[in-house]
Amino acid sequence: MASEFEHTPSSRNPLHRLRKSIAVRCLAGLIVYVALLALVLWGINRASENLFDSAFPSMETVLTYADDLEHDRFDALQTQALEHCKIVIFDGDGTRLYASSARAAEKIHASDLDLISEYDEQSFYEVFQESAVDGLHYRIVQCTYSLEDGFTKRITAWCELDENLTVVAGDLFADRGALTQREFDFLQGIYSAQMSVERVSYQTVDGEERILVLAAPLVSGIRYQQVVDEANRLPLLAAPVALVITIGCAWYLVGVAKRATRPLDRAINAYRRGEEQVDAATDVPTELVPIYDNFTDLMDELREAREDSQRIIANISHDLKTPLTVIYGYAQAFRDGRVPPEKEQDYHRIIGEKALAASELIDTLFAYAKMEHPEYAPNLEPWRVDELARSVAREAEAQVEQAGCSLFVVPEGASLAQAARGDESPGTAASNAEPIARIDRQLFHRLLMNLISNACAHNPSGTSIYLACEVDAGRGLVRVRVADTGTGIPDHIASHAFDPFVTENAARSTNGGTGLGLTIARRAAELMGGTLTLSPNPPHPCATEFVIELPRCTKE
Repeated sequence: MASEFEHTPSSRNPLHRLRKSIAVRCLAGLIVYVALLALVLWGINRASENLFDSAFPSMETVLTYADDLEHDRFDALQTQALEHCKIVIFDGDGTRLYASSARAAEKIHASDLDLISEYDEQSFYEVFQESAVDGLHYRIVQCTYSLEDGFTKRITAWCELDENLTVVAGDLFADRGALTQREFDFLQGIYSAQMSVERVSYQTVDGEERILVLAAPLVSGIRYQQVVDEANRLPLLAAPVALVITIGCAWYLVGVAKRATRPLDRAINAYRRGEEQVDAATDVPTELVPIYDNFTDLMDELREAREDSQRIIANISHDLKTPLTVIYGYAQAFRDGRVPPEKEQDYHRIIGEKALAASELIDTLFAYAKMEHPEYAPNLEPWRVDELARSVAREAEAQVEQAGCSLFVVPEGASLAQAARGDESPGTAASNAEPIARIDRQLFHRLLMNLISNACAHNPSGTSIYLACEVDAGRGLVRVRVADTGTGIPDHIASHAFDPFVTENAARSTNGGTGLGLTIARRAAELMGGTLTLSPNPPHPCATEFVIELPRCTKE
């Protein structure tokens, strides 16, 4: 029975299968989980950067407000990140447009711009200390990087100062003659003992020139360590958030697993209630479809097995009830003294026949149960199949004759079709391969006896029964054929001939058999590694032909 899922149109839709896939759901959950963790890490990193920017602001911090600067929105610079900085902005003519504080306006003038190095190193100063005859001298070099490669440093001007900061040589600052200590500090990028200074030039959206001077706090070892310690505490603060995200992801994955098993749970409950249709198939995850199909197939098999068990019990009860009822009735008649003396022998004979029939039924059921047990192991040994077949034929002769039938063993080298037609012409040459197979003698005996007994029991007097053995060397098989010229098996019976308790007798009288003969025969063939089949085209004039195929082996 195919599972309902296989008949659901949406189950064949790739998008539907993708949406129902456990792997896709778990992958989506993991992607979200990783994305959230990455977001947390990004937040920690961003917070750490903001912490350092706030503690140690630089020109990069100022340039984050580039859009505001280009629109002369100077109020945007009034932020906590820049609260410890001094910022002054001039236009192209040297007019001050903005100062972050009165102190900044007082200390930084347009005349100082030439002394302050450019942030982008388009123009910067390098100061070297040298010893001279008259004392300590300073060499100041104005530099820029080549526009061609951006790496080659070029000197555009220079000067030499004595220890009093008087210009003694060079073309740089020749118009000043001497520098003040404040101007000399500006050349070195120092605004004060605790602050550095630098400038950057930019244009507004209207193309107007602007020059921004920034004096920012210098980095101290103690303050830097404090900021590092604060930054190291940020991951600890983020740990609870990461834990909550992890718990959420685990809860989601557990939910995916639970939802994946719900269709199976519904199917189990449906089968437990005896419902035929299970409407949970469309919810089955893609990866569990084979398991769900196998489960529903197994449940169908179990249902069929349960129905078979109920049918077996009913059939056994019916088949045993008839002889036991007869035995009980006749025994009651003897006990009540109602049996005429001239009928006593007939009554005793009938009681014996019915007891024998009940005993044979019980033996058959025992054999069927034993062979169906999963731990049953046949005793397989190499035997010549033709010799065992002839031995069974000799034993069955009495039963065949009593039924008014005839049993013929086809000679070696002749075909069953020739024997059935009475063709006395020479058959094909016998094969050099010996008909040897690994056989359990008891199973093989029961197999052949059941087939011969069936042919006798279900056919009229005068039926001819044929037994033939041949070797199929090409396929490595030993083949045994049992055919008869009787009435044949009706089509409605043939398709279920090997099912238990299938007989022609709808009333299931004991004379019609138990319906286990062919079932036991097929099981015996399977236990020996072979097969038993009903031939769809028996050789003329036979009406029925059973074919046993066993794997051929060599003598050990």
